Amino acid sequence: MNKFKTNWLVNVIIISLVPIILVYIPFALKLHSFWVLPIKEPGMYNIVKNWDGPNYIVVAKSFYEPSKIQNFKYITQPPSYYTAHLPLFPLLIAAIAPVFGWLYAGLIVNLVFGILLNVLFYIMAKKYTKHALLLTAVFTVFPARFLSIRSVIAPETLLVFLMLLSFYLWEKKRYFGAALSGSIAVFGKVQALFLFPAYAGALIEGYLKKQTKFKLSQWLIILIPVSFVLLCGLFFYITGDFLAFMHAQSNNGLALSLPFSQFNYSNVWSNTGWLEEVAIYIIMFMLLCVSLWKHERREWFYFAVFYSAFLICLPHRDITRYAYPLVPLFLFRFSDFFTSKNFKWALLLAFPAIYLYTVNFILTNQAPIIDWTPFVQ
Repeated sequence: MNKFKTNWLVNVIIISLVPIILVYIPFALKLHSFWVLPIKEPGMYNIVKNWDGPNYIVVAKSFYEPSKIQNFKYITQPPSYYTAHLPLFPLLIAAIAPVFGWLYAGLIVNLVFGILLNVLFYIMAKKYTKHALLLTAVFTVFPARFLSIRSVIAPETLLVFLMLLSFYLWEKKRYFGAALSGSIAVFGKVQALFLFPAYAGALIEGYLKKQTKFKLSQWLIILIPVSFVLLCGLFFYITGDFLAFMHAQSNNGLALSLPFSQFNYSNVWSNTGWLEEVAIYIIMFMLLCVSLWKHERREWFYFAVFYSAFLICLPHRDITRYAYPLVPLFLFRFSDFFTSKNFKWALLLAFPAIYLYTVNFILTNQAPIIDWTPFVQ
């Protein structure tokens, strides 16, 4: 047992990779069917063509240049559509693509940051539970949507790693590091902007209650919204449109709307009445907010409130994907439940469902790519 504990880093890496390797097996073996699932086109292309992976490869290869984007003909969207996919993740893909190829570079970046995220999660979890390794295992596969995110080409592990690192550094009062991590995260996905009101709210409350002494370094958090302005400036330089990101989001049906706008069968990103899981996740967000009301980590509370408000105004049924930054806080806050013997056995018994959900999701959430030539050249 002592040896198991001292090799925590190796154990975290194993926990990070084993579920994903299991997901890859039916595709790596080029099976035509798995359990009850038909695999119409066997092979690993099922993994790499999952949305929005191909879009990030396009950005990595073109860096938003319309003449290069036009070589990719798997969708009919205009070049401006790709400004919804921010540059940090594609730049990392481009950095290692000469070694691994464009498609597998995307997977490797996601896998590496999935491991780094779990390492950081484990380090932080030790403050809240004696079973940090078990909680890290839960974080790897729960909720089930995140196992699919970890298995394909996706920027969420990068985003959540940088945001969680920012929280970690803020707690250590390393304000510049927290601001820098949050600023870099904005170039991955704009959800990182919500770190700013979280930190600002915590500081202002601390000043008012005379629990926090003013330090100019605390307000380096202004770098977080400044980074978004720089991002808009980058898009203006490339496309001539300072608001290119917002326009791309709006044209894609993802402009913020009225609260609970997911519950609209006619919405392009809902398109069904079968939305009970969205209601369940919203209950979980509210539970987190209420439970953090008097919690010592005030930045967690403000982040949960502002981010939950964003989520309930997002007209998209895939709310779990956008909620990923809240999950570490949720697991930390309710660590006693998620590391209990009852939950451990329940998760083990339910893992086949999580696994089959992931494989099924990967088989159905695919870009209609016929010609792979632009992606591999």
